[in-house]
Amino acid sequence: MTSHVHPALAQVRQLLLITDNELDDAIAELEILALNEEDDVDMPRLAAGAGPAEALAWLLRTDLLPQDDFLRRVQDLPRRHGGEALLERQQLVADALKLVNGQAIDTLYDEDLINQWQRDAAHASLPENRLLASPIDALREMLRQGTLTAQQFELLRTRQHGSELGRIIVDGAARQARRERPAYARPGTWVMAALLVLVLAFAGRAILPGQAPSPAAVAGQGVERPDLQQRAAHAVESARLPGAGADLSITVVQDDATPPAR
Repeated sequence: MTSHVHPALAQVRQLLLITDNELDDAIAELEILALNEEDDVDMPRLAAGAGPAEALAWLLRTDLLPQDDFLRRVQDLPRRHGGEALLERQQLVADALKLVNGQAIDTLYDEDLINQWQRDAAHASLPENRLLASPIDALREMLRQGTLTAQQFELLRTRQHGSELGRIIVDGAARQARRERPAYARPGTWVMAALLVLVLAFAGRAILPGQAPSPAAVAGQGVERPDLQQRAAHAVESARLPGAGADLSITVVQDDATPPAR
């Protein structure tokens, strides 16, 4: 381990919130940044006078501290510590999360994606036990909380101006929203339901192979299969968005009979 260790990083290690390997990686990163002080390196820097909360937040922002490992470590704190020792570590973690989450919100404001009122409201309702690892996560959190409405988000998504980073953030949030959408709300679900209806309709022809057409079919009346009709209707009903009115009437016709008039 390098002899020159940032005091805040040393304190975070002493509290067992990071490992020796993570500390070594952080020290190496600081040395690289020190060699490129005059360069415009797109990497957050840890101030010389930073405290342990700032150091922990810096480790999370730079991904020198893997977020999944960190959160598992935090959940394990009550098992490993108690009393004042536990409270000290939990407070440090809460302060670091507030810094990371707050910076993600500030990035949205800097990129003109939210106004000052929305920024202040988001800061007042920051999650205390979850990490908003990026501005994309922060934007999704604001949508969940209602600090940013769906209409406002749609305006952001369709607006023609804005920075490149702002567009990346909005597009990323939109992709996450599509992935989190329930199955019945996805467009592909309607296609599959329609195909299922067709399959069930044609299946009626093969259920009783070789059966002669009924007199009603010869007369041009449709022969309905109530069991298939019920299954097809259930498939479409399952795919329909909640609250949408029933707008389909399904009749499964056997043979080449003409469907009955409504």
